[in-house]
Amino acid sequence: MTYQLLKMLHVAAVVAWLGGSLFVSLFLLSSQPQDGDEAPKERKMLRALRRWTLFVTTPAMVLTWLVGLHLAMTFGWFAMSWIWVKIGFALALSALLGIQSAALRRMADGSARRPPLVDLYAPFTVVASAAIVTLVVVKPF
Repeated sequence: MTYQLLKMLHVAAVVAWLGGSLFVSLFLLSSQPQDGDEAPKERKMLRALRRWTLFVTTPAMVLTWLVGLHLAMTFGWFAMSWIWVKIGFALALSALLGIQSAALRRMADGSARRPPLVDLYAPFTVVASAAIVTLVVVKPF
């Protein structure tokens, strides 16, 4: 029973983390630095999204890591190769959230610069997530 509860908590945290990360990706992609009347609305939305990322998405990422590492240690998955590939993808997704958070902060503070490689944030999140799910379900090696 405990295993199912931990697995459910892990999956729920993953959904919150990756959903938040995808939302930030799409918002950064569609947002344009504004001057004039639209600038305050854009900055207000950026600040709200930054708070959401700080208080929901980032804690979900941390919870995902804590529960996932606990499960891996408990069930001896570190002896299997697939878990290391999964951890590599999870580290990349964690780094992406950090990049997104920094971009939100800069844009909320009034930066007119477009974040680098912003067009790739959402596709990378989807591909990395699909790879992780495949590794967990199939355990190919």
